[in-house]
Amino acid sequence: MTPYKNFLIQGELPPNEDEARRLKWKANYYVILNGKLFKRGLTTSLLKCLNSQQANYVMRELQRGICGLHTGGCSLATKVV
Repeated sequence: MTPYKNFLIQGELPPNEDEARRLKWKANYYVILNGKLFKRGLTTSLLKCLNSQQANYVMRELQRGICGLHTGGCSLATKVV
């Protein structure tokens, strides 16, 4: 699990005091729904946090699959969101 998920579910903090303070502050932007980690977006709905395998799959599908070719990085990033 990620440090954010560990903190939100079990209240675990890293041993380093500075890292623990930073994690507490940043964890306010995350929420657990149905056991999955989401990040609150300022102008968007909840954004699902993906592991590296899921992110790789999404990027491959957007580049070559269901969404077709992309014109550049900004276009691809917009499709991901």
